[in-house]
Amino acid sequence: MELFINTLLERRDSESKLVDCVRVLWLNQSEDCVITISIIKKTGVPEFMRISSIEQELTEGTMIKRELDPYARFMISDELLSPKEIRLRDEAWEKIKDIVELEPEIYSPKDRYEIIKREMKRTGMGKNQYYKYLRYYWTGGKMVNAILPRFRKCGGKGSKKNPTQKMGRPRETSISVDPKLKGVLLSEGHRKIFDAIIREVYLKVNRRDSVKFTYIEMLKKYYQIGTAKKGQYETPVIPPGHEVPSIAQLRYHIRTYYTKRKLLIAREGEVTFNRDFRPLLGSETRKANGPGQIFEIDATVADVYLVSSIDPNIIVGRPVVYIVVDVYSHMVVGLYVGFEGPSWLGIMMAIENTVENKVEFCKQYDVDITEGEWPCHHMPDSFMADRGEMESKNADSLAKALGIKIMNAPPYRADLKGIVEQQFRTLNVTLQPWTPGAVKKEYIKRGGPEYVLDAKLTLKDFTQMMIELILQRNNYHYMEYYPLDKDQALDKVRPIARDLWNWGVNHNHYLKNIHPDIVRLNVLPEAKVTVNREGIYFEGMYYGCEELTRQGWFVKGKSQKVPIAYDRRSMNHVYVKTDNGRGFIKCDLSDKSSRFINMSLEEVKSTMYEEKLSRSLYYDETELQEEVTLSAKLEAIRNAALERSADNQDHSITKSERKSNIKANKTDERDKLRKEQAYALGSSPNEKTNDPTAFEDHVVPLETYKPKSKLELLAKLKQSEEKKHG
Repeated sequence: MELFINTLLERRDSESKLVDCVRVLWLNQSEDCVITISIIKKTGVPEFMRISSIEQELTEGTMIKRELDPYARFMISDELLSPKEIRLRDEAWEKIKDIVELEPEIYSPKDRYEIIKREMKRTGMGKNQYYKYLRYYWTGGKMVNAILPRFRKCGGKGSKKNPTQKMGRPRETSISVDPKLKGVLLSEGHRKIFDAIIREVYLKVNRRDSVKFTYIEMLKKYYQIGTAKKGQYETPVIPPGHEVPSIAQLRYHIRTYYTKRKLLIAREGEVTFNRDFRPLLGSETRKANGPGQIFEIDATVADVYLVSSIDPNIIVGRPVVYIVVDVYSHMVVGLYVGFEGPSWLGIMMAIENTVENKVEFCKQYDVDITEGEWPCHHMPDSFMADRGEMESKNADSLAKALGIKIMNAPPYRADLKGIVEQQFRTLNVTLQPWTPGAVKKEYIKRGGPEYVLDAKLTLKDFTQMMIELILQRNNYHYMEYYPLDKDQALDKVRPIARDLWNWGVNHNHYLKNIHPDIVRLNVLPEAKVTVNREGIYFEGMYYGCEELTRQGWFVKGKSQKVPIAYDRRSMNHVYVKTDNGRGFIKCDLSDKSSRFINMSLEEVKSTMYEEKLSRSLYYDETELQEEVTLSAKLEAIRNAALERSADNQDHSITKSERKSNIKANKTDERDKLRKEQAYALGSSPNEKTNDPTAFEDHVVPLETYKPKSKLELLAKLKQSEEKKHG
């Protein structure tokens, strides 16, 4: 590699950190010598080196050539310099222009000393000045502009000053009235007071107090020299205005030592700063690399009042609108208009609509489209929402079962979902002229018309309007400020949502085809329930189906916990999840719970509560009293039996004798009861007769066998044996 004058060479250590950088000042190829000077060392002087050694270091890589010259900034024309800079430069150049030509003698320390000593006698300028100008000249590339004054290093930028006299424009009073009225010279003590009052008042979050108010509070708190009674108030007394810092000095202190960012964060709060004041250098669209990578979802209450579809005289309020938007193409891929939410039930309907066939969906509202006009029936890789409905167990279930990421924006940061938020604004503004009953807050006047009473649209009418508007924006709206990338520009893709969607699907997409029933299964609320021989028990109801019966789920002794999904709007069915949420078994309400058919979960809970309340009231008012009455009756019967037994008990009979003939006694008692309980047809049950022959003609004699006691038989056998043996 050949060396040239002004070539920059730098050395780096093993960790690639810069050690030194030198500039070639003079060289002699025949003598193999070169003169260099360090441009990094502040006291660097010309040094002698061998060309061969430099070439060897360049070959080994320990030294490399530097392409960018840091002193190139001095290569400017005189038109860009101030008169003072030109004057000081020319004066310095006059002092050294002759001696810099004395090469190579000027590079020798001894010769340089003698040359500078001689020039000092001639010009009267000090040695340090000569060395400074020579170093500027050599390190700056041996050009005249290299000795320009370094004004940018003057003044101690960023450091606090302690001047000996008051700085800034003098006051008018000090010029026209009295020089003593020039004001206060700020000291470190004044600055500490400024910082304290700024923290206490000016930087308070959500206060937004002015500098004027802060200044007055500072004087009242820190510069008070006494108090005075004015009327009923005791007011502070402060020195004259020229003896305290001025409001201009306070303003200067704030501008100098507090950045705009620091002031905004302190006064507005970090959340507000990030939302309203942060730099907007990127593009939200660039967060996604293709259709389906991110779907943004959000809800808003529409600015219109609707009427009932049954009776147009009944105003039913303002509907909730959910919109799902693809970040990459700005395509609206899902819609729900209803009265649910904002809640999980509403977002569930919007997600379900995202995978629904839009041709069939539009047909429900008498809108005929082709598949190509709204080709969106997929699930994304990620959902972006706020910290509301998507921060729940239901959302976690959806994410785990379908492999979808859930991203939630921080609190109060709707700007992070700017695309869907802007869609809401556009839809509201566009539809407002065509929606009777639209909310027009800016037109409210006392005694003026009430827009609520103008309501004429039903929910179906408004949904139809929303569909037509979305179709127009998806297929024909030209997004003037959409940031097309290079490939899209080469393919001449128009910034229209449908064109961007189709182009992205053909090149790089993240869309997932999932059956709508599987999506519905996983957006429904989930619960862990118990299965026993009576069925699947959930919220006081029992469910079952033939398939689970065949599998032996309801056999006695086999109890287990299973996950189910349910639709709280109708509790006629629950769905047992299988294959980690990718399959299901439908179970119907059992007969024992049939009273809850066609009820919502809220209605079921209400019915159960009413039943429980009724049962509790009946128990407190009736059943409890009857239980006490029964206990008293049973006690009376028992006591009567005890008294009768005590009166008639024969104490001469032993315990064994009492137990010896129970079976025969039972037979006698049974025969007695039979006679007493025998039917007498044609007579009143309460009629009784004492004539034993009254029913002789109707009595059929029966031969009955009366078994004897085992003890009697044993006694007879014993007597017979004794007779035989005498």
